[in-house]
Amino acid sequence: MSLMNMITKVAIGFAVAKGMQKVQQSGGIGKVMESLKGAAGAATAGTGGLGGMLGGLTGGAASGNAGGLSGGLGGIGGLLGGLATARGGQGSSLESLLSQDNPSQEPSEEDTAGLMIRAMVMAARCDGEIDATEKETLMATIGEDATEADMAFVRDAMSEPVDAAALARDTPQGLETQVYSMSVMSIEPDNNAEAKYLHELATALGVSQATANEIHDSFGVQRLYS
Repeated sequence: MSLMNMITKVAIGFAVAKGMQKVQQSGGIGKVMESLKGAAGAATAGTGGLGGMLGGLTGGAASGNAGGLSGGLGGIGGLLGGLATARGGQGSSLESLLSQDNPSQEPSEEDTAGLMIRAMVMAARCDGEIDATEKETLMATIGEDATEADMAFVRDAMSEPVDAAALARDTPQGLETQVYSMSVMSIEPDNNAEAKYLHELATALGVSQATANEIHDSFGVQRLYS
């Protein structure tokens, strides 16, 4: 499997599919993100990787990620920071927040990528199944150059029960804020089902209300707690 490459495609797919309303309202990055659907296959280490993609996505705002996602947690933080900036939020604030995590033993890159993909897919499905348009957008983004094993992993994630507590149990210590941030990134938390899911996830992960609000602020989306 090459899930560390797949995670970039899935993240961009959801940013396009789920973030399109905000893109249309704010203007600016819509055409860039749309063009990335066809270029997502270029997200491989050694060819500009994540750094090159996020440079285009954010207008050069991403920094320090030229080696792609091979930087483990640092690469995931850079991806999230770049996507937060692209959606009109404060990517640097999010990266700073995520950099405070210090797991005693960093899990393997593939395990981390698989967990983040599950977090994105589960969040996107928390208000019902991913609709046909969203699924088409996602599959178009991730399908090019993906292995059958990678595609099977995503399909399995799409059929997994939506269970915040189960996802939290599978989250190693030190990855809680990354998992929560990936979940927020994948949706526009603007209805009761999404708010309920994110509250359940934050509680199960042990993410404080203040930290959850800070993550939401970083993505420029509605806060969960008053």
